[in-house]
Amino acid sequence: MHNANDLLRDSIFSANANGVWRTDGSYFHATETRSVSPGCINVSPCWFQQGHEVSRISQDFCPDVSATLKSPHGLSIIKSMQRPSLLISAALRVMHPSLYWDPLRTTIEIGRWAYSTGRSEMYDRIRYWVSVFTGAAIMANRWSPAHRDPQCCPEWFDIMTCIGNYPNTHMKLPNLGIELVYDSGVMVAFCGRLVRHEVDVRSGDQWVWAWFMRDSVHNHFKIPCGQHSIYAQEDYAKYSKVEDISGSM
Repeated sequence: MHNANDLLRDSIFSANANGVWRTDGSYFHATETRSVSPGCINVSPCWFQQGHEVSRISQDFCPDVSATLKSPHGLSIIKSMQRPSLLISAALRVMHPSLYWDPLRTTIEIGRWAYSTGRSEMYDRIRYWVSVFTGAAIMANRWSPAHRDPQCCPEWFDIMTCIGNYPNTHMKLPNLGIELVYDSGVMVAFCGRLVRHEVDVRSGDQWVWAWFMRDSVHNHFKIPCGQHSIYAQEDYAKYSKVEDISGSM
């Protein structure tokens, strides 16, 4: 992921600049080697910008390639992600086939749509996108406070994994009351919208991939979204009201 270092470096701002903790410089620690640049970027060959997520019920906006993949290093970033992408997708297929096959259909449909509509930039990138997830957040040397991911669907699992050289670390899931050993290479799957999660690591060098799906993309291409977890109505009402001490982000 060395080709993403410039993008990671440019992603960090002060909290007063944009009000988002995910790219607030105070949540990142300095690198111990030159191979890692602290930062956080989103990578997706096809998604709606956050301000246009209303497109799940409107055709006013079309999905686009994420800004990170429009950079000169866009294709090389996707190619460097192919091996972990395959491993993560294979793990999801074992966890639940429905959540694997339906998103895979979406990826295929995106490629057909991009080709037929002449969106060469998107087509060039979707050809090398081997994950069934529609996007990934790439983080380097960042610690995360307890938070939820409000744009994720309650029925879906996000998958997080971390690699690198860093001290023994734990991932805490406060509203489940458990901690997980988060050693390099460990893969964790849960619903980021319902489960608050935090990782406090402030030394060493590490890359974190958080793989996610966007409901708006599935809806745009009229592909049924896979459902991993089915909740009773009273359970959904209860967990949807779980408050996040870190705010909506």
